[in-house]
Amino acid sequence: MLMDQFLTAAEREGLLPFGAEVCRNGKVTEHWEQTPGRRYPVYSAAKSFTSTAVGLAVDEGKMALEDPLEKFFPQELDRAGGTSGDLWRQVTIRRLLTMTVPGLPFRPSGEDWLMDCFSRTFDIGRGTEFSYSNLPAYLAGVTVERAVGEHTADYLERKLFVPLEIPRPPMQLCPKGHFYGATGMELTAHELGMLGQLYLDQGVWNRKRILSEMWSREAVRRQVSNREGGYGYFFWVRPDGGFTIRGKWGQRCYVFPEAHTVVSWVSHLPEEERCRRQEELFTEAAMQEGLLPGED
Repeated sequence: MLMDQFLTAAEREGLLPFGAEVCRNGKVTEHWEQTPGRRYPVYSAAKSFTSTAVGLAVDEGKMALEDPLEKFFPQELDRAGGTSGDLWRQVTIRRLLTMTVPGLPFRPSGEDWLMDCFSRTFDIGRGTEFSYSNLPAYLAGVTVERAVGEHTADYLERKLFVPLEIPRPPMQLCPKGHFYGATGMELTAHELGMLGQLYLDQGVWNRKRILSEMWSREAVRRQVSNREGGYGYFFWVRPDGGFTIRGKWGQRCYVFPEAHTVVSWVSHLPEEERCRRQEELFTEAAMQEGLLPGED
């Protein structure tokens, strides 16, 4: 079986995750945890939950992907002023979600992250090329707060976690108390996989619609190309037609739409080479199962 092969190989090489799960046709078929129920940091996998918060707000008509940031941050952009303020006024929600604001630092800093973001200039000459950073996810999360008039963590709990029957997870806030949105969430492998399942099922959970079909489809479709193949709205899009939720150090949720299969796991592998090797072991197992295409 897929999980047996992956876990056996991972254990042999000292790369065992904390927990892993396979869900086929909406049913958990394989599940394993070192410590049942314990949550772990999922790092940038939190971005896909931030995308979902945006999708929920868009579905409610509270915001639109082509809305410019100046609609939600007029005072902050006035304070930023100058070149940076003018540049950020041109940025839309869509550009945040697709990581197409080139040349930003990796993470915000200081005591006021909003002003730190808006004080940054970016390379407008590079157009809308893919450029990965935590700043767009942070700004997207705070934009949801401004759009819906509710703290984004509370909004996610009410609109997503409660319907999925996930107890509110730990979520990091910025120094000013806004939802970070880029990282800082803790989940089990099962809870991470539930988000993948929701998108696989086009926004429906237990016969109840949570997200619109349009958002569920567009968020995991390639919106911009990158060296990994493609990127949607804070989701990684694979060349085989599936999509992945990813966090550093071995947090993964692979979704295989044609096979109606979701595979998720959580780990702690700070060494890049070991993290990459763990994913290679999964890829080998998935290829043998026919979930991923084999090498020519």
